[in-house]
Amino acid sequence: MDSIEQGRTGQTLEKGNVVVVPIPMSNPTLGSGLQLAALYLHPSRDGEGGPNPTTGVGGMYTDSDSWVAGVFHQDFLFDDRLRVSAVAGAGSLKLEYYGFGGEGVFADNPLDYSLDMSVGYARGLWRLPGTEHWFAGPALLYSQGRVEMDFPLLQPVLPSVGKDIAMGAGGLVLSYDSRDNNYYPRRGVNFSASWFDFSDTFGSDFAYSKTRLSYSQYWSVSEKLVLAANGEFERGAGAVPFFSLSAMTVRGYNRGRFMDDVAMTAHVEGRYKFHPRWMWLGFYDHGWISEAAGELMSGETAHSVGTGLHWQTTRDKPLHLGLDVAFTEDNDTVFFIQLGERF
Repeated sequence: MDSIEQGRTGQTLEKGNVVVVPIPMSNPTLGSGLQLAALYLHPSRDGEGGPNPTTGVGGMYTDSDSWVAGVFHQDFLFDDRLRVSAVAGAGSLKLEYYGFGGEGVFADNPLDYSLDMSVGYARGLWRLPGTEHWFAGPALLYSQGRVEMDFPLLQPVLPSVGKDIAMGAGGLVLSYDSRDNNYYPRRGVNFSASWFDFSDTFGSDFAYSKTRLSYSQYWSVSEKLVLAANGEFERGAGAVPFFSLSAMTVRGYNRGRFMDDVAMTAHVEGRYKFHPRWMWLGFYDHGWISEAAGELMSGETAHSVGTGLHWQTTRDKPLHLGLDVAFTEDNDTVFFIQLGERF
């Protein structure tokens, strides 16, 4: 949801628009399938080119029988001094458990498990006094459902094991956004920091906290070439459930393969617009996971390189749909479809 927020200096719409986008998808975590999104881009509230509220509904289904459906709304109130976001949805994800730290008995023979959840999320960010790009505020998250793990080699002696769960958290969010465009930034910075407390105060069955940092910067090298870099850091503390551990986001790998208490990923991209509506992409990703932040650089690592060809879906808004390919250090070649930029 953060990826579609409109910065103060980004291009805006002067009237409402409806966008309906069917998106084929393929990734190592959920499989191949189809996403469908319908968006209404509201006129700016001030009528003078301010940020545009956005309302959307979407769904996804893949060949692993994973599915997700949800709605969201973003708004910009009081002359963009208050930014609010809300999401509600439900889904069933068929995933794989590789154990902790990217190694161990399940690393090469993961266990199948399913995560069925309904979720709600709300956030309100106020512009910090005396600033143009800084926002801060509270956020609330609540979800409930069921997690179930399969043991195929032990059936029918040991059938699937399941548990009903609830997860609730309250958090704080700080953000800075000076990008010149929210769809295809050519210059600027996008930074966010968040901390969430999962506890019985918010109805959670688990007691733990999550800290996440993300920093992206963009450089316009020439009229056609943009260099982009991103760093992500995530840390969990306390009784973090196995499916909510921190994960590196290196392209070409199943997200569940590299999970631990602490994760960090670095992304570098070159984006070359060789035609008004066509863009070539080259990227390098490197990730680290560990039990402790101080041991991160000596922990388990993974990397990939890749390329892609992206097409601009509309003439006046640089929102791209592309086919990418990642080459992993395991000598795997993974194709996936990307809507918008990775960061």
